[in-house]
Amino acid sequence: MAGKRWRDTRAALAELAGTASGYDVDGVDIHFLNSPVVGDNIKDRQAVEALFDSIDPDGITPTGEKLEILLLDYILKIEEAQDKDKASGNNAGAALKAIKPLNLIVLTDGEPSDDPESVIITAARRLDSRHFPLAQVGIQFVQIGDDPNAAEALKELDEALAGTHGIRDMVDTTPFSPALAASSPHDIAKMLLGGVNRRVDKRGV
Repeated sequence: MAGKRWRDTRAALAELAGTASGYDVDGVDIHFLNSPVVGDNIKDRQAVEALFDSIDPDGITPTGEKLEILLLDYILKIEEAQDKDKASGNNAGAALKAIKPLNLIVLTDGEPSDDPESVIITAARRLDSRHFPLAQVGIQFVQIGDDPNAAEALKELDEALAGTHGIRDMVDTTPFSPALAASSPHDIAKMLLGGVNRRVDKRGV
């Protein structure tokens, strides 16, 4: 990703970070597919822009690999919390409730170069097997640009996974337009909440 699409991604994240701070005082964490650089607790446009200025956009689109890293790390944490609650006889689930739900927002301009579908299916089955709340994990794919292959791949992740594989519906997709987002707060809300809130997903943009 480079050029206009990189700038659009920068703009999308700047909008998201500013809006997200109204939902979560901790801000957002930003990860890149082809860089080890991580931005923790990003809360405003200036921090997003500074982070992007430190990255050289290049490489393939290993979406599944990055998703697997982030999902596995989180699922291990909530499984440990659930086990702790069970061992202590805490039926209220205090340890699990102390961990915030995970909402992954994946901004991409192209078709993945690996297999995010298998990663999502495996994660969903693991969450289902332990009966975690449906809103525990959400994945929101935001398409930057108008690549038809990317659009088709993302549509498949959004609309077919849950029904085909009998798993929880935790994926949503939406396109991003800088001009539209600036005039439509609902678009930003859908990006932030669509993966974990089915009402936002079904309402569309």
